[in-house]
Amino acid sequence: MKYHFLLLLVMRCLGVDLGGSGFRLGVFEVETGTLLSKWQVIDHQEDTGPTSVIPNIRDSILDIGWSGPIGVGFPGMVSDNRIMTAPNLGEEWLKFDLKKELGHLHNGSFSMINDADAVAVTEYNLGSSRNKSGRVLTVTIGTGIGTTIQDCGAMVPNLELGRMPHPRLDCSLEAYISARARIEEDLSIERWAERFQEGLEFLERLTNPDLIILYGGIMEHWADFSGLISTKAQIEPAKFDREAGALGAAIVASRL
Repeated sequence: MKYHFLLLLVMRCLGVDLGGSGFRLGVFEVETGTLLSKWQVIDHQEDTGPTSVIPNIRDSILDIGWSGPIGVGFPGMVSDNRIMTAPNLGEEWLKFDLKKELGHLHNGSFSMINDADAVAVTEYNLGSSRNKSGRVLTVTIGTGIGTTIQDCGAMVPNLELGRMPHPRLDCSLEAYISARARIEEDLSIERWAERFQEGLEFLERLTNPDLIILYGGIMEHWADFSGLISTKAQIEPAKFDREAGALGAAIVASRL
């Protein structure tokens, strides 16, 4: 199944970027990506189950005073607004209907998408891959490794290639090359870049992109490692920073 997202209307929507360590949310004008509300950044407590996290999301939305379309970027596989996997949050999430839990705040205008796919939607509509022809691979570098493929904007959702086995080691690709791995193993940016280069070559062989977009908090070190990685495809840093996931989720919600 493929989805195609294009900007058609000027609209305000709330976007939520739900991750393994916390969530971020805000109200955006989706045509321009302008943030119109307070930017809420909330870390999870020790319990990342839905009974702990959802009330915090609800309270943050109420704090903004929002009632209207809501889009959520979720760290796992999503199908028809149903959570299929939640590797970084726990299996309890598979039993929860997030649309229903937030129903009084969106009145039926709700959408949910994989968090890495949400970043790719933002970059294609407003960022570094905007209106690019050919195949674009967007790599989100964070707690894990998110991967999204778009062919002239048409996207195959939920790829999650970062969870594939590493081509050489007895672990997943993201366990070795993610930003979390760098922090947990106290790697220098140079040592991490060596690992990432190997992973990037593997992803390029799998997907054969014309353009690769890199996104994530580690991009604050882009000037330090951009010269240490290379691919046949052109590499560009994402235009948007930490708001990209929430904005992409809001863009998808605006299509309802």
